[in-house]
Amino acid sequence: MVFHKGLMAVVGLVTFGLPFDAFGQSPPRDSQSLDHAYAIVDFQTQRSGREIGRSLQRHLQGQGLQVVFREYPIRPIPRTPGRFTLVDPTARSDFGLEGPTTRSPAGWLSPVRTVACNGASWRADVIQRLRPLIEQRYTFCLFPYRDGRAQGHHLGIYATTILQADPNATVEPLVGVETPEDLMQGAVQAVERLTRKQGVWVEHRKSNRDRPFTQGDDALSAETH
Repeated sequence: MVFHKGLMAVVGLVTFGLPFDAFGQSPPRDSQSLDHAYAIVDFQTQRSGREIGRSLQRHLQGQGLQVVFREYPIRPIPRTPGRFTLVDPTARSDFGLEGPTTRSPAGWLSPVRTVACNGASWRADVIQRLRPLIEQRYTFCLFPYRDGRAQGHHLGIYATTILQADPNATVEPLVGVETPEDLMQGAVQAVERLTRKQGVWVEHRKSNRDRPFTQGDDALSAETH
């Protein structure tokens, strides 16, 4: 039986029991994503996904963040690691599926995406409140793989800054607060301490906070490549 690629990813959401909002409620209708960032880091190690996941849990909980964790059995372990997918609930076709390389420059408002971790052995959804109307959301997905002597995990991290207010509102830049790169780096270092091996950054799309969060010309003229 042949399934549409988009359908398979959405089925993964149902199989893993993941609502569109991992904290039990949908984002307010006026919520908008202000910026996006992501990283994919490879760890070649014989440590299990459970060990790595628990190490990340301890690290994230130690940061005082609001976190939800899940573990999933993976049998058999695939030869190549999986990859997270972004889902746009407002899309009218193709089930709203996007690759993780989708870019949205700072200041460019877009619908709040949900992350599908189809094939992951462990997942964490994190919320960090920055201001009364602004929060940072992270999703961590751990994908195991085993191909001959090559064995390990890919850690996918997706971050988005969300404005829960009138999309026409003007918000000052976030100055003096932890960036997504800071949190990502800290999580990777926690795994490196456990495995005693340096992770390899396969992909890394940084956030951009050098522009104010507005819908003005500055946002619309931002580079998108």
